Amino acid sequence: MGDSIEKFIEALRKKGHKVTPQRIELFRVIKSSKHPTAEEIYQLVKKDYPTVSPATVYKTIELLRGMGEIQEISVVNGKIRYETNMTPHVNIHCLECGRVEDIYLEKIKELDDELMDKSKYEIVSQSHDYFGYCQECKKKKLSE
Repeated sequence: MGDSIEKFIEALRKKGHKVTPQRIELFRVIKSSKHPTAEEIYQLVKKDYPTVSPATVYKTIELLRGMGEIQEISVVNGKIRYETNMTPHVNIHCLECGRVEDIYLEKIKELDDELMDKSKYEIVSQSHDYFGYCQECKKKKLSE
């Protein structure tokens, strides 16, 4: 992860943004967590930086989104989640427990390439989201 932190610091500097310990920690938290919400990010950053405010966390999330360092993934149960994984993949969401998993399929890359070719757009971000019930929640539903 150290390499990605260094790249992140370089990107901040290149775009003229301050490199602060809180920004680095926030990026590290998102990178090391599984699709955290803003509240989860805030609680994790606050452990090492108790004076950090929710406003700082939200502003930094927006800065990182604008820089293309993180992306927002679909809302489930009213919660927006974030990730640093910018490679083409599918996010599959459990509607019961809220779990989000990354699934890598070669066809997603092919779809993105075909879309760019046909639309002539320069794609800078993508999101493929599916919703259903994970195995654990399916079992619980069947046993009820």
